[in-house]
Amino acid sequence: MTSQSGQPGEEPTVRIRGIGTTGNARPLYIVDGLPVSGIDYLNPGDIESIDVLKDAASAAIYGARAANGVVLITTRSGKKGKATVTYSGYYGIQNAVRNVNMLHAEQYRSLMNEGARNAGLSEPFDLNEIPAHDTDWQDALFVKNAPMSNHQVTISGGNDKSTYASSLAYFSQEGIIGGEKSKFDRITARFNSNHQVSKMFRFGNNLAYSHIIRRGIGSNQSFNGAFSSALNLDPLTPLFETDPNILSQAPFSTEPVVTDASGRVYGISNYVGAEVVNPLALLETQHSETRKDELVGNIFGEFEPIAGLKLMSSFGVDLAYLLNDGFRPLFYLNGAQLNVDKTTVNKSIARFFTWQWENTLSYGKRINDHNFNVLVGTTATEFKYEDLSGFNADVPVSDPNNVYLNLATDTTWTAYGGAAHSALFSMFGRINYDFKDRYSVTAILRRDGSSKFGANNRYGIFPSFGVAWVASEEPFFPQSRQMDFLKFRASWGINGNQEIGNYQFVSTIDNTRGYTIGSGRALGSSPLFIENADIRWEESKQIDVGVDAGFFQGRLSASADYYIKTTSGLLERIPIPAHVGNDGPVANVGSVENKGIELALNWRNTAKNFKYSVGINGAYNKNRMTKIGNEEQVLPGATWAIAGQVTRSEVGQPIAYFWGFQTAGIFQNEGEVFSHINSDGQVLQPNAVPGDVRFVDVNGDGVINADDRTFIGNPTPDWTFGFNASIEFKRFDFSVFIQGTQGNEVFNGMQRQDLRFTNRTTAALDRWNGEGTSDKTPRYTWIDVNNNARVSDLYIEDGSHLRLKNIQIGYTLPSGMMSRLGGSSWRFYISAENLLTLTKYTGADPEIRRPEFVRHWY
Repeated sequence: MTSQSGQPGEEPTVRIRGIGTTGNARPLYIVDGLPVSGIDYLNPGDIESIDVLKDAASAAIYGARAANGVVLITTRSGKKGKATVTYSGYYGIQNAVRNVNMLHAEQYRSLMNEGARNAGLSEPFDLNEIPAHDTDWQDALFVKNAPMSNHQVTISGGNDKSTYASSLAYFSQEGIIGGEKSKFDRITARFNSNHQVSKMFRFGNNLAYSHIIRRGIGSNQSFNGAFSSALNLDPLTPLFETDPNILSQAPFSTEPVVTDASGRVYGISNYVGAEVVNPLALLETQHSETRKDELVGNIFGEFEPIAGLKLMSSFGVDLAYLLNDGFRPLFYLNGAQLNVDKTTVNKSIARFFTWQWENTLSYGKRINDHNFNVLVGTTATEFKYEDLSGFNADVPVSDPNNVYLNLATDTTWTAYGGAAHSALFSMFGRINYDFKDRYSVTAILRRDGSSKFGANNRYGIFPSFGVAWVASEEPFFPQSRQMDFLKFRASWGINGNQEIGNYQFVSTIDNTRGYTIGSGRALGSSPLFIENADIRWEESKQIDVGVDAGFFQGRLSASADYYIKTTSGLLERIPIPAHVGNDGPVANVGSVENKGIELALNWRNTAKNFKYSVGINGAYNKNRMTKIGNEEQVLPGATWAIAGQVTRSEVGQPIAYFWGFQTAGIFQNEGEVFSHINSDGQVLQPNAVPGDVRFVDVNGDGVINADDRTFIGNPTPDWTFGFNASIEFKRFDFSVFIQGTQGNEVFNGMQRQDLRFTNRTTAALDRWNGEGTSDKTPRYTWIDVNNNARVSDLYIEDGSHLRLKNIQIGYTLPSGMMSRLGGSSWRFYISAENLLTLTKYTGADPEIRRPEFVRHWY
């Protein structure tokens, strides 16, 4: 699990046993038996347990949606006993762990002069002058002690007939970048209950309501983001412009420049343009808010007419309403980033509704040493979506809290709307059998029908089979005080993935096509893409072999798994010639293999007032494409706007590997330039000069061009590992959690190589500036005729890291004091997250990444 960005409330990236698809690799989340679209509505304080189904046999009961693994979340239920009231809460602060080291004003001016000089241009700065400003943009941008807090009240209890658990919670977090502009607020309420009406019948419910307010800014962006501007804007520009002479001139005197709440005018760079602007001013112009009201829950009933025979029926819903507000004021950030004509306002509403009705019949019986359980069932699920949005301009109000569509005075209104629908119907069965608690067999068969596929392949069948042997229960197993438990496991199964969007098997109509008729232009309609009625599920076949062991009366436990997971029929839109006039169809074009091992070791012990536990786990995974169904055997990946494609997938290589040029150091003199030749004696890089990058002719064709791009890095770790420990001594407790990765690379794309005057990291101080000065960092020049900035292994850094994710110290008050204070248990604690990170990566954070294209912002 990794963060996608530092923005509050943003969902983390979760990958189970590697990336098994070039599409949506997100696991299926099941909360109290109900599949949900996301878990941002869920209060962590309501969670009782989390189980991750990794192997195909355990996940096969969820069939068509389980190819990427399943995360089962169970919320707290009531317990028999008197009513208890529990309060838990915390208040915390957040700060940036580290800043990227950038050049200060003197270093910056010297480097800019060198860049101009190497390009044969006039030097822009007189180094004898003292710079008027030396702005640390990261220091100005990062919010100091950004607050976060959580408060929860839980009431639970019950008797022999009924139990209940209810909670009310509030969570708030401001962003380290943006503060109030990047804020996540959530109010949640939950009520779970269970009622035993008679010996044969019980019913209950799990209901949760959440109200979320999310204010967000652009995160993890290379262009037009606040942090990217902070890393590229020159330090000579002031945070606020205070010089009266400058303020009396354009653009300050003629344009709607941006001010803060106190009326101070934000500075504007005289040097850097395009999307690189004053990051604080950029935040002032951003006014967007999303509000979501969501109801998630189910009601269920269970009827047991005879012992062991149970009929259960449950009906669940996930109903969400979203309201998005946006306001764009008048502003002038620079000559490229401005809105000087009209203010604009937009508003949209959306409704998401999913219902699920599930019915199961199960029978369990033990006959002497034989124990079996049979379950059959059906599930019907339907999803509906509808949205409506409006847009207009010329709002005579500048306060974003009081901006509404009906205030707009422009005569041209714009409205949009749409809808979507999908459904899934499933039948499934499961048989469990064990003999003497030693040998067990599980078989599952599920048949799913999905509206996302055409009539040719609407239904898929997903079987699984698993066996286990508890060797330590055998009479011949040696009686030992060292080893007291040994179990062997093996399983095989097939799961599916249907995440391709709706209506991909038919050609939908695009009614925004433009046609030239005579001297005018008219709108028309045509198919959006070519249909393919034969598309089918992605199928993930997995073999898992494992062993579990226990030692020293259960104090030491260990487990190991080996798996091979092959996903076939990858769903991708295939490219077709442009003259066809439509986008290509979605088709099943390839397969990918994940192969790995998982290890876990845990020790726990208790001695009088002292209790402790230690755990360590690690997982190795090797990912590679095994088939791509096109002539090139390649699928294109993500691109970087200033340098083109950066990732791609290719047979024999991992998904979304980094693709670029290999380098072989820096040319130190002209002799090295002219000795870098092909077999015909021709210079491979005729435009190069000493200090430029030496690129490798990978394919040996005597020319360095796009055909020489090759594998330069893998964003997927070879190893992921974790360590946890806890200690309890009398009323004190201590816990620590450490995690890390090894063997993954990061593409560091923080710098705008296409613009002059952008600031540089202090790595530029180690640039080549004479023979022997550097064999890694090229010379700095404003005119790069050798194209040193092309995508190459110079951007690739080691992303391996070790991070102290959490450390916590707590103290529980003595029972006598607790009773006087009116409570049964009072615990106070101090905790810290992400306190220390050990890594060679020079960017902001090695953990924040997107699997498709790993580039870091904050």
